[in-house]
Amino acid sequence: MNVKVYKNFLSNDECQMLNNIALANTNNWFGFGLSHNAFIDTRLTTRLYMENKTYTQEVLDVSKKVRAFVGVDKFPLIYDHGSNGVVVSITYQNGDVPIHQDPKSAKGLPAYRCNILTQTNEDGAELYVDGKKINVEAGDLHCYMASELPHFVTTAKGKTPRIMYMFGAYIPKEYWSKYEFKETELA
Repeated sequence: MNVKVYKNFLSNDECQMLNNIALANTNNWFGFGLSHNAFIDTRLTTRLYMENKTYTQEVLDVSKKVRAFVGVDKFPLIYDHGSNGVVVSITYQNGDVPIHQDPKSAKGLPAYRCNILTQTNEDGAELYVDGKKINVEAGDLHCYMASELPHFVTTAKGKTPRIMYMFGAYIPKEYWSKYEFKETELA
């Protein structure tokens, strides 16, 4: 499996700050998410809705921190989703993310996603990457080649929305081996 998990990458206070920013901007940044070929109101995303908009400086600072930490700060941002290389999703009760692979860049470079779950819901909303369940909690950073590995999130249950920030880069093929991880390296 090619997923790397960094436990407690962000503090509770940092997660709460990002949650507050996301929830305060649901009318400005977000639109309906796609689930099984239909747009749904149980998952909001910035993926398609950030044209000519930018995130707050706090979000951009976390993006820089993530990219530097995992060593992808010299590679191109994933620009064709969200804004500034960042996508945010809020999944409410009965929302999910169907199985998919993220698109590659226009030049065919794979997308290496580094995601931070900033708020968990009560039940469900479990992440699966390449057929295996990935255990992540609020504050954990998890990274994988999202354009190469199928991934999905099961149906969310409970009143608390699941909030996730997605960062990353397009990685040229000659650097792939640096970002491929063995299962034994998972936290």
